[in-house]
Amino acid sequence: MRFFLLFAIVLLAIHGCKSPENHGTTPQPSLELPQSVQDLIYKSYPSATNLKGLSEVEQGRVYELSFENNNAGYNAIVGTSSILRVAATVGEAVPDSLVAQVGRLAIRGGKLSNYRKIVYFDDRVAYGADYELNGVKYTVLFLYGNVTLYNFESQYESKNIQDLPVSIQQYIAARNKPNPEFVNSLTNLNEVSRQYIIKNNELTFRQCMVQLLPDGSKQYYVWVSFLGTTDLPVLFNEKGEILWTGSFNRIRQFEQDFNGSPALWLPNLTSKEITYFRDVLAGSSEFLGFNLDNFMNFSRSYRNEYQNNVGYELDLYNDKNERWSLCYNRDKKLVYSIYNAQ
Repeated sequence: MRFFLLFAIVLLAIHGCKSPENHGTTPQPSLELPQSVQDLIYKSYPSATNLKGLSEVEQGRVYELSFENNNAGYNAIVGTSSILRVAATVGEAVPDSLVAQVGRLAIRGGKLSNYRKIVYFDDRVAYGADYELNGVKYTVLFLYGNVTLYNFESQYESKNIQDLPVSIQQYIAARNKPNPEFVNSLTNLNEVSRQYIIKNNELTFRQCMVQLLPDGSKQYYVWVSFLGTTDLPVLFNEKGEILWTGSFNRIRQFEQDFNGSPALWLPNLTSKEITYFRDVLAGSSEFLGFNLDNFMNFSRSYRNEYQNNVGYELDLYNDKNERWSLCYNRDKKLVYSIYNAQ
């Protein structure tokens, strides 16, 4: 049976990027683009002109570039085998209807700017904008009637592990094999269940989201299959170090056998941790109305562990069914956040 991290449903559906004229980086001399990258652009945009390499996002593997097509400016990120993300200048102000939609939400009061059209590698189309709230810069995405707010400057996704830094590839490769010792330590599972997963690889790469942060650094939100039973995320920095981990330890709360019923996941935060996060939430106006006093919010908040790595996830709703998904590292520093509302 396959079980999923609760807030992952939103994360799989929402992604964003910056526009070509305001990417937040210092202009650099044009970078020579590999022919394979140019070919991918011309295949999807036969009329493209003025291709200009902007940066080598991942050395020898992923490139950022700009080009013009049908009198519009484009910014693209291209990987080893596909275009990973494209943003096109819209050339208009944020529509009043979207301004009004944001004005009705818990995160209202900020300033919207830099409206843009976004096209993804799977041909999804969305619209995005910059959003500054209480001195903090976010990116907002309008997709399928939802408003999504996140804390990275731009982002792209890939299903090719070769688009990741070598250090992350090596971390996953070292665990891309069975781990019978760990499986046999799962005393909550019966023998049939242990034998069912004992030959599965511990980690298998699924896909990733690469986040470009305002300070120029990158984070890698990588989805892996864990023992063939669940897809879980791991957040890496550029050095391949784990910043945050998904709920790998929940497998110890799993039922005796994989019979199609979800496990009852019990909260595991200590009273000290609960007090700490209550104070954090109370001290930020963005989280007003989102708190751990709500039993459902408390039951969805968890301390995650994988090997020697620790991370915290808070999955919080207010009375309007708006949602903050917050990820904190071992030191309880916020390293990833997403807000979503209809």
